[in-house]
Amino acid sequence: MLDGPRLLVVDDEEGIREGCRRILSRKGYRVEMSSDAFEGLNMATAGDYAAVLLDVKMRKMDGIEFLKALRSTKPNLPVILITGYPSVANAAAAVRLGASDYVTKPFTPETIVEAVLRALRRRESQGDDPGAGGGQRAKPWVPALEEYRFFDEAWYQLGRDGSVRVGVMLSRSDVADIGAVRLPKVGEFVYQGLPLAGLVVGGQVVRTLPSPVSGIVVEVNPLLQECLPALWNDSCAGGWIACIAPGRLDHESKRCRVRRMVLASADRASATEQADHARYLGCQVRVVSGWDELAGALPDPERDVLLIDEASLGADGLELAARVNEEMPSLKVVVVASSSSSWETAYREQRIFYYAVEPFADNEIVEILNAAFRCRASSFPQRERRSSRPQPVSSIYITNDNGKQVCLLAQTGLLRRDDGLGWLVRNKLLDGRYPMETLLGAENINATRIASAADTCDHLLVLLARDTGRLTGSLIQDRQGAFVPLTERNAGKVTALVVQPGAREKGLEGFEPRTTLALADHLVAEMTSC
Repeated sequence: MLDGPRLLVVDDEEGIREGCRRILSRKGYRVEMSSDAFEGLNMATAGDYAAVLLDVKMRKMDGIEFLKALRSTKPNLPVILITGYPSVANAAAAVRLGASDYVTKPFTPETIVEAVLRALRRRESQGDDPGAGGGQRAKPWVPALEEYRFFDEAWYQLGRDGSVRVGVMLSRSDVADIGAVRLPKVGEFVYQGLPLAGLVVGGQVVRTLPSPVSGIVVEVNPLLQECLPALWNDSCAGGWIACIAPGRLDHESKRCRVRRMVLASADRASATEQADHARYLGCQVRVVSGWDELAGALPDPERDVLLIDEASLGADGLELAARVNEEMPSLKVVVVASSSSSWETAYREQRIFYYAVEPFADNEIVEILNAAFRCRASSFPQRERRSSRPQPVSSIYITNDNGKQVCLLAQTGLLRRDDGLGWLVRNKLLDGRYPMETLLGAENINATRIASAADTCDHLLVLLARDTGRLTGSLIQDRQGAFVPLTERNAGKVTALVVQPGAREKGLEGFEPRTTLALADHLVAEMTSC
């Protein structure tokens, strides 16, 4: 007999209800269900549930109205939203009403189980009684692990309540003349690799900072604007940017990495100081004195970094670098030198990654580590131009893993067959061996074209470039018809994917390569998971 926490699933789709019941029952939870929003609200109000899983879009009453009514009697009951369009305007209202988490359709068993676990951990960490009638101030955010995980220079740290704090590791050269930082808004949905915040000079955003995970922003750092230097002087502590309720962490964490560093030094005092500095920058550090210790301290030479303290090791450090080149050629070696060093030429002959003079003194180490650990640039595929004339793509059809026919319909000028975003999307679909058909041409997006395309597939994605007031490269998903005309016939099968273009660029050109790459990743994910 099941004796685990009691859960309530409120959703008017039988497949979603039954899917949640099967998945969660196997984990020992007692699952009750309702297909009617009003019935479900009565059950949630009267019952003693550990958490509620609630569909956002229901016929009689939507999830936001449900949540608002529930909060009058159960202000602390964890509610997990189930939605097919996480970036709708209702997200901010859901955050204000205390939604614990959300999962997007379609979801995997791991996603739904992790969302429930996060909600229950959050309730436990806050000490809330789910049946209590009065509110209670949440406890301060507390990390679940000391570990930081990085997506390029962006980092996240998991909290005990299942949320993540996120920030960006910036170097001195990144922040020259910065006057402000443009923060995300609570309720916004951000995507891994796409803009989270922006650095502002003279009132203009001169650089966007990527988000390490996808999710809804539930809090921004209220002190950051008052103490802007914390963004680069204290990134992993006082300089965090936002707190996010992640929706895809089980998948996206695989694209992030722990920064593991081995420090070779013969000076214990200097090694302690340097190791503490590196840990303050989010690294995991192990100190060794020579080759014998080094060989056992590197679980992954292709992803780790070796720092050699030249001043303490002298000629032994040069010998260590030579041996690393011979036996671990993929390991990146950074030499930390003193201002009076005479070894620079000899070290550079060993094909080291970087030679730096006292990088800890002026925090140059941040720029070095960002370069040493960066891996996304190397994953950018090399294209072979097939034609000197651009070939515009009007639509791309695939049959995805679920056996559904999916169409990506593009606004004129956004996709090209052999260049830019269009080439990346097609290349990724080909790598995934999806049956694909590419239709060339340039056609305007209008109600007739959308209706016609929707009739040819199981799900239609409409790619648009629109000024939404977000940072350049930001993505919004919309299934409610805010950006494209919908009919009663196709309302459930059309999703608009709206990208913020640059102020001076045409369409989606002019983005940083990694922004374009991340955007391609998300477009492909939408096509293949419908």
